[in-house]
Amino acid sequence: ADGEYIAAGSEDDSVYLFDKDSSTPLWSYETGSNVQDVAISADGEYIAAGSYDKVYLFDKDSSTPLWSYETEGYVRSVAVSADGEYIAAGSYDDNVYLFDKDSSTPLWNYTAGNDVYTVAISADGEYIVAGSWDCKVYLFDKDSSTPLWSYTTGDWVNSVAVSADGEYIAAGSKDNKVYLFDKDSSTPLWSYTTGNDVYSVAISADGEYIVAGSWDCKV
Repeated sequence: ADGEYIAAGSEDDSVYLFDKDSSTPLWSYETGSNVQDVAISADGEYIAAGSYDKVYLFDKDSSTPLWSYETEGYVRSVAVSADGEYIAAGSYDDNVYLFDKDSSTPLWNYTAGNDVYTVAISADGEYIVAGSWDCKVYLFDKDSSTPLWSYTTGDWVNSVAVSADGEYIAAGSKDNKVYLFDKDSSTPLWSYTTGNDVYSVAISADGEYIVAGSWDCKV
């Protein structure tokens, strides 16, 4: 959050951590396969990474993982709560996973109907959002693998984002739409149709602003 640390994942099969003051990595770690996604806690203390079939958690002070967990498919997306306490992951084994930072054993997992392409977690770790190629957006509470709700879009869900307090959820789909939800209902507050697939969404911490990027060449 303060810009002090930068995490990166590469197709050279490595995770990198940088300090903002130098292009020389503080450390790097070779996973053995493409690193699909990385996430960093707000305080920069914890770094999560997803590679071909593993979720990794690192402390900023060491390139040796605190732990890793093997899934049955590409780990396409990872997210970490502000304090690093909770880590969410989405995998091509159709599962959403939630971990506590102190254990490589998932607190729970949920099997969707297809690859889980995108996950997000609220700042306090209370809410987890997932988007799957089963065309659904899912919302979970951290205490249960049973979704609070799900919503079926018209095509693959490519991107999800959640406000810091978990109150608002944004989603982007291959059905050319941006969706906004309140956490208390699976009925969208609104949707907007772009000219092509929506591949990325982001939301401000207070949920006030939503940004989307589409293959119609527009932000």
